[in-house]
Amino acid sequence: MPTVQDAKKRRDVALQKWRRELRLFQALPHGSPEWEEQGRAVEQARGRYDKLTAEYLDILTRADPPKHGAA
Repeated sequence: MPTVQDAKKRRDVALQKWRRELRLFQALPHGSPEWEEQGRAVEQARGRYDKLTAEYLDILTRADPPKHGAA
């Protein structure tokens, strides 16, 4: 089971990949074969981000709350 920090890092990387795929998608001519293919890449990247976000939130809800006064 990944730590909270590991899960957050994986989620953050997935977000960056999703954003990159979306920027590439937006630069393509609408309806072109490349546009269709890139649209699928965007959907896959979004799915991965959603999955890792859910995993991160699951880990957060199971994590012990911080002790008062702990740094």
